[in-house]
Amino acid sequence: MEQHDAKVLWDKYKAGEASKEEEQIILNWFHSFNKDELFDLNETELEQIHKAMLQNVSENISVLPVRKALWPRIAVAAAAAVAIIVSGLWFYNATSVESRHPEFISGSQNDVAPGKNGATITLANGKVIKLSDARSGVIVGGGKIAYSSLRAGEGARQPHQDSQNEIASIPRNEVMELTASTAKGQTYQFTLPDGTKVWLNADSKIEFPSSFVNSKTRNIKLSGEGYFEVYKDKAHLFVVESEGQRVEVLGTHFNISAYSDDNGIKTTLLEGSVRVNAASNKSAVTLRPNQQATVTANAGITVKQVDPEMTVAWKNNKFMFESQGIQEIMKMVARWYNVEIVYEGEMPTDKFGGSVSRFDNVSKVLRALEKTKNVRFHIEGKTIYVSK
Repeated sequence: MEQHDAKVLWDKYKAGEASKEEEQIILNWFHSFNKDELFDLNETELEQIHKAMLQNVSENISVLPVRKALWPRIAVAAAAAVAIIVSGLWFYNATSVESRHPEFISGSQNDVAPGKNGATITLANGKVIKLSDARSGVIVGGGKIAYSSLRAGEGARQPHQDSQNEIASIPRNEVMELTASTAKGQTYQFTLPDGTKVWLNADSKIEFPSSFVNSKTRNIKLSGEGYFEVYKDKAHLFVVESEGQRVEVLGTHFNISAYSDDNGIKTTLLEGSVRVNAASNKSAVTLRPNQQATVTANAGITVKQVDPEMTVAWKNNKFMFESQGIQEIMKMVARWYNVEIVYEGEMPTDKFGGSVSRFDNVSKVLRALEKTKNVRFHIEGKTIYVSK
């Protein structure tokens, strides 16, 4: 594509005037670009292309070869999507692939439904409250635990408790330790007593007090994975403790993945700043947006640039992969669909990239992976067998 023509098309795309055919030309050009053809795009424009690419590859998976960065000045968020596109493997539609290759997903008649809303809250006295799967979140504070609702026009941080939504009472003059947890196949949102919002992924748990009044810091504990939007309070530090890690914030948006069966704890910053402390060697780093810290017992803390959309895709009901191995991907599948994973024979060593919805049955996710012809699955009840 000539530089002038590319610039004209891009200007039309930004103005919302590009046809479907012209949009595809732009994406095809990025697929086959070379740096000599590159016209001057700023990072905001590259971020817009990144989002368009993610939409274009929605519900598709490809095998990603390991390769050097071809475009060093691309913003990190855009680079993640470009890596998918320029891998040299365009995606096929999962439905059409199934019709062309009916042998895929043998045993798919034993399909598994996706996870859903669900959680429990355990009070200090041992009482367990099962939360409704027809609701998506609860508010803790003001002497009660209640399902959340919003008045028309209210922002996400002004939740309103209707009297009919009350689940349990908490003595106002007593600080009670609470545990909110999700099982495999569940997710839920919790508004803490200070207004902080926490989204829990499957098989996760947070421990927190029923009130932060008279506390110098706002301390909670996390196992599993949670996305946090911390209510800003400069006078009271917000602290998230996981096994081997301590994260300190004043008010910000970040994600922590602290599953015990993963290799390290990953903290990804979307907005603001956080300080990550490693218990193993007492080292610490302060993260900037789009950075991810990994804490391991042996290596301490390592930091890298990431696309945060990949990290928090689960919160938006998507699986998004960027150069991830099959075992890492199947851990996500196991937690969300509450299934066991069994590996048979030699394991695929390929890296996969793309996006699929978490609303679909497990067979659709597996079909999207199988269409790469680098991995096969067999479903028996709640067990998924994986082979090369």
